[in-house]
Amino acid sequence: MFDEISNEPIPFANVAIQNTDIGASTDIDGNYRIENIEPGLYNVQSSYVGYETKTIFEIEVFASQPTELNIGLKAKSTDLEAVEIRSEVFERDEESPVSLQSIGTNEIQRNPGGNRDISRALQVLPGVSSSLSFRNDIIIRGGAPNENRFYLDGIEVPVINHFATQGSSGGPVGIINVNFIKSVDFYSGAFPANRGNTLSSVLEFTQKDGNSERLKTNLTIGSSDVGLTFDGSLGEKTSYIFSARRSYLQLLFGVLGLPFLPTYNDSQFKVKHRFNSKNEITFVGLGAYDTFELNEEAVAKADTEEDRREAEYTLNNIPSNEQWNYTVGANYKHFSKNGFQNVVVSRNHLNNTAVKYENNDESNADGLILDYGSEEIENKFRFEHTMRTNGWKINAGLNLEDATYRNSTFNRIPTLDSVETISFSSELNFQRFGVFGQLSRSFFEDRLLLSFGFRSDWNNYSDEMNNPIDQFSPRFSLSYSIAPGFTFNGNIGRYYQLPPYTVLGFRNQAGSLTNRNNGVTYIQNDQYVAGFQYVFKKNTKVSVEGFYKKYSNYPFTLRDSINLANLGADFGVIGNEPVRSIGEGRAYGVEFLVQRKLFKGGNWRAR
Repeated sequence: MFDEISNEPIPFANVAIQNTDIGASTDIDGNYRIENIEPGLYNVQSSYVGYETKTIFEIEVFASQPTELNIGLKAKSTDLEAVEIRSEVFERDEESPVSLQSIGTNEIQRNPGGNRDISRALQVLPGVSSSLSFRNDIIIRGGAPNENRFYLDGIEVPVINHFATQGSSGGPVGIINVNFIKSVDFYSGAFPANRGNTLSSVLEFTQKDGNSERLKTNLTIGSSDVGLTFDGSLGEKTSYIFSARRSYLQLLFGVLGLPFLPTYNDSQFKVKHRFNSKNEITFVGLGAYDTFELNEEAVAKADTEEDRREAEYTLNNIPSNEQWNYTVGANYKHFSKNGFQNVVVSRNHLNNTAVKYENNDESNADGLILDYGSEEIENKFRFEHTMRTNGWKINAGLNLEDATYRNSTFNRIPTLDSVETISFSSELNFQRFGVFGQLSRSFFEDRLLLSFGFRSDWNNYSDEMNNPIDQFSPRFSLSYSIAPGFTFNGNIGRYYQLPPYTVLGFRNQAGSLTNRNNGVTYIQNDQYVAGFQYVFKKNTKVSVEGFYKKYSNYPFTLRDSINLANLGADFGVIGNEPVRSIGEGRAYGVEFLVQRKLFKGGNWRAR
């Protein structure tokens, strides 16, 4: 057990299994051990004088291997006249006391029909909807699928789905292995200032550390894939987790005679090294390789004339596709007396190609309909400083990014009168910058919680986006405890997001950047959120929350006269066309949630 700000061990703290008399105390180094527990799910409660009591839900205990649970406690911001031991079942986040949901691994695993896919588990949360049933697009409070940002242990991961739509975020199958995940924090509003370039949600994935005592292996056979996970240590100071997965869906599709054969592969790793109690570094990697081939034998295998025609139509309209992507990064963390510093470096790369010939005859060069190839490369650096002083929590930092986009497009598009041919090549390199800060504190013995944050983002792509004042993004949150268990929460903020690289890098036949000449700029979103929450003594929360979102400067396609916010929930590419930043919109609604965390493990929600 440790102080979550300074990483100092907490000796003689109490650790107990909820609703039992089983427990232990930590030693001088903050270590504890609880033995002879039957396999199952348990809620673990930890407490120490001067710190907020914490309950961690649904910790799984196995019969054949040890379970490790590292618990970080938060120091109380005020000194109480009497010692009060109270379990914070649903913790309030200081920066974002509203629009935050936390999800455990077991919730993801037992989500009905979810196939252990994180994106599908999110679709049961309030304010979340999806597009077609076979895709993982998540639409948060009326926003587009590309308005979401994902972080693995503080490292941004742009792509979390196989066969992702370039310029968006969805796909049919998730990449992230649930065996890695400790918890997921889902922000549908009130985004922390250190997380930028988002309009609808931030998902923070906290991954498990590798097992320090022995090697663990896990073989998973799903409905469409098989995967293997290794979990262990490389000495006393280094732990690791590694997994690889491959689909067998293409074999099933071939047997069934379907006209397309999708194949996906992915791999994921985490390595954590502790130099000492004050310094540690985490390496994270996530990658995927996907192919989408045509099955011309499907026509011959068709049982009926209708099935034959449907197979022919599909074969004549969808291209062969190959896509790979990866993210690798390192997060170095240094603890000081009253705070810690993070230095994060990462690189991500997406490569996407698609080819289509008339009658699928690749030997006929004159029959080429589509030849598309594109790359997105980002090299990122972020520095953060977090500290507590005199009851205040301060988070501040900066981020730098070098972005490269390449595109080679040949596409013949039938029109009413003729065929339009689009042919261009583009290479674009520019830099992005950001600064942020957030100040939080509770008052009146933690009854009132206030947080003010800001960030500013700019880049050297164009004159419209290189002034940091134009993208100044303030936000303010408050939480007030009206009565024990009954809380009012609210947030107001302005947020900005860069249009997709497909928009920024599009060129006309003359070779100029069409959309830069059209004055494309950051998308702006003003959000207002307020609601009430009541927490019952027995691990139950009831909340009602209203939101209003106002969009401006959204890319509007000049070819089809459609706002890009209405696209992105299908396969292919969006934004690779002329646009102007003239789109406007709004989204509003009311969310109702009942959530209960069970005493003996388990969780259910109603919305």
